[in-house]
Amino acid sequence: MLNLLNFVREIEKDVVEYRHHIHRNPELSLQEFETADFVESILETVDGLDSVHRISPTGILAEIKGTGPGESRCIVLRGDMDALPGEEKADVPYKSTRPGVVHSCGHDVHTALLLGAVRIFAGYKNKFAGTAKFFFQPAEEVLGGAVQFLEAGALDDPRVDAAVGIHVFPDLDAGIIASRKGPMLAAADGLSIEILGRQSHAAHPHTGRDAIVIACQVVGALQTLSSRFVSPTDPVVVTIGQFNGGIAGNIIAGSVKLKGTIRTVRPETRENVHSELKKLVCAVAEGMGGSASVDIARGTPPLTCDEGMVDRLQNVTEKLLGPGRYVSLPDPSMGGEDFAFITEKVPGLFIRLGVKKPGGPVTPGHSEEFYADDSALAPGLAVFAGTALDFLGVSME
Repeated sequence: MLNLLNFVREIEKDVVEYRHHIHRNPELSLQEFETADFVESILETVDGLDSVHRISPTGILAEIKGTGPGESRCIVLRGDMDALPGEEKADVPYKSTRPGVVHSCGHDVHTALLLGAVRIFAGYKNKFAGTAKFFFQPAEEVLGGAVQFLEAGALDDPRVDAAVGIHVFPDLDAGIIASRKGPMLAAADGLSIEILGRQSHAAHPHTGRDAIVIACQVVGALQTLSSRFVSPTDPVVVTIGQFNGGIAGNIIAGSVKLKGTIRTVRPETRENVHSELKKLVCAVAEGMGGSASVDIARGTPPLTCDEGMVDRLQNVTEKLLGPGRYVSLPDPSMGGEDFAFITEKVPGLFIRLGVKKPGGPVTPGHSEEFYADDSALAPGLAVFAGTALDFLGVSME
């Protein structure tokens, strides 16, 4: 009988090198051409793959159909590939060779782990009866790549029964596994507001309607959405990050444009907040003699983890890595993640993989100091692949 941990040890060096290669050669969202070529070059060496094809210019879908006994189910494993703008301060031998582009969110780790998972599933092909799909996803950072999977019809033929994604987590020590049941990440929607007043001379404000004063009242009123319109136990964050208005210091502004985000973790709260926000903004503006228009651009939905899949993750983690290696996250994150477009359609699991060097500092994602320790890759791969294999009926005993 195959031993998963031994398999992981055999390919660990290769998986680390995959990660280093991708890290040295980062590419921005929708520009992951060399990364996709590299992924395909590795997949070409794997015996047992049933299909590999591009579902977009830089998105790749691979499949392995099991030949073993048992129930025929289908699972998709997803890893994102894109990097971010920025510089790298981490002193590592595999540092980015491309000025202004860096893997500061760990997608190099995710892609390497998915390549490792493909090799593991190929080795276990005669142990399960179902199908494993592997989605190498572009453009997560612009929150659009996961939609390519749906638009390509990849949820069908065969129909996907569950989805598993993994993401580095610099708050936890390398090799610690975390997740939570229910809401895990927030819906992230874009917000644009235009306040219209009436321009006038600064010496005669009563002859106009000051759009800046109105906009200030609107920004303050928006904070009541989370404190007075929604239960205190239901997280909501409304942020105004841009405030633009006025043309000169001695002119009462006739218009102001605000931009921000709305973040919610429950679908019903999302709809309620959208509705109440529009009414609130317009009421405040009209009550002060102005008017307002509100545009909400729907982004990623909330990411919710299936309870049964989280139980499966915890059991597999404890079997493979031992007690104390799984952590249940107490609260959802208010960040967005486009894997939610997939988990909105099928039961899903999102795994957090600790990557902090034990005893070292926390290096936040998207920062110049971000660092993911290589020692996290082996346990991360074991749990990522092991949980998906367990779903297809392969015992992790």
